[in-house]
Amino acid sequence: MKTIKLLFSMILLAVLASCELDAVQVNAETLKKMMGENERLVIVDTRTEQEYQKGHIPKAINITETMFHTLDAYLPKIKDTPLVFYCRGVG
Repeated sequence: MKTIKLLFSMILLAVLASCELDAVQVNAETLKKMMGENERLVIVDTRTEQEYQKGHIPKAINITETMFHTLDAYLPKIKDTPLVFYCRGVG
């Protein structure tokens, strides 16, 4: 649980909805609410596989920076699915 709280505190998020690319930063409490209200919400952890294995937000999928060129293979095909991306927040 401590790891989850730490991850929530380091979240850098972009929420993408429908076909629009409106990026919005949200805090941990907002993300928790979103997770409870939207079953289709997809959370993407963009950290390294090793960091992901140490701890991640529940139900998050790991798509590292090196996998971005094939991002569409990992994301839902339904275009209005809300997406949340987070990383460790360093440079």
